[in-house]
Amino acid sequence: MRYSAVFRVLAVALCFAVAEPIIVTEAHHAYAQSRDGGSGGGFLSKFFGLFKPKKETREKKIQRRSPRRTTKRRSKPTQPQPVAPRINEEPKNEDAKVLLVVGDDVARGLADGLRAVYAKTPSIRVEKLVYAKTGLVKDKKPDWPEDVTKTLSEQDVGLVVITLGAEDDKAFRFGDQTLPFQGPDWMKEYRFRVASLVASVRNEQLPMIWVGLPPAEDYQKTASFSFLNDLYMEQVEPSGGIFVDIWNAYLDENGVYTSHGPDINGKRKRLRDRDGVYFTWDGYRKMAFFVEREIARVFGSASAFIFEGVKDDPNFMVLTGRLTSPEKKLISNADKKPEPVPGTPQYKLTVSGADMPRVPGRVDEDRWPVF
Repeated sequence: MRYSAVFRVLAVALCFAVAEPIIVTEAHHAYAQSRDGGSGGGFLSKFFGLFKPKKETREKKIQRRSPRRTTKRRSKPTQPQPVAPRINEEPKNEDAKVLLVVGDDVARGLADGLRAVYAKTPSIRVEKLVYAKTGLVKDKKPDWPEDVTKTLSEQDVGLVVITLGAEDDKAFRFGDQTLPFQGPDWMKEYRFRVASLVASVRNEQLPMIWVGLPPAEDYQKTASFSFLNDLYMEQVEPSGGIFVDIWNAYLDENGVYTSHGPDINGKRKRLRDRDGVYFTWDGYRKMAFFVEREIARVFGSASAFIFEGVKDDPNFMVLTGRLTSPEKKLISNADKKPEPVPGTPQYKLTVSGADMPRVPGRVDEDRWPVF
């Protein structure tokens, strides 16, 4: 009895199928394909399809398992760029000597680093002659030798620090003519411009320090900067200037470019900017450390006497202290010497002629040890 209902339904369906045949049109055929996944079939397939479970498409399964998020993903927070601290400089003396920094954007950061170095030195004032995003490749704009000569005539400059070239790995343009980078004509013109800039400082009989370019993140730029450093060195050192090579200071232990490294306090900091060419504040401060070290080696110290006497002879280097002495009278034999005090080792040695007591284990102990 339980199958009777099913047979009745089938019988009625067959009767309708025989009595009224179904005409399958193109529209019905397309509909059947869309419902049955592309398979054909007539009335019976449609009828029995009512008893089949509905199939979920792959897209619906994915949506059911992982519903679409209504909120946006939070982007990974970026590390804030180190900001240069505020430099609190002590008031400078009226006759303070000027340390002039010349160059491009690297020179701007270096000048700030040197300001921090000499912030507590009232006899030194750091000034800068900086042109952003430019170098020696520009077509006489700016005119570096002319601008440097003008600045030196207007200010009491005691030392010139030069660093540029980060934008010079490009071709020269002279009107319609273009000189390719590193070509023979390019090298001839670039050497001339470097020599002219060096001469504008050395003609004033001033000491000069030229800071070389560092390695860059891009391999091609690194090769270009190394090539430019060789050109700077061959013009600076023969003229009596000092070339400061900072290349290895910004490499890791494997000799590869790194954006991080130890700062002047030995702490690991980000030293290079995200463009892979310029520096952060800690990077500029580290560069200023190397420059200040060269200044100390040349002039002896960073005291009030640092620049005195240098203009008389730019090749004269003081390695043992300050340049002048505050004493006006030299020591001579006529000066009265203090008499030895009786009972002291000095009196026993110089007046009585007694031997100094031996110290066991000292290098001048000439007695055999007792075993």
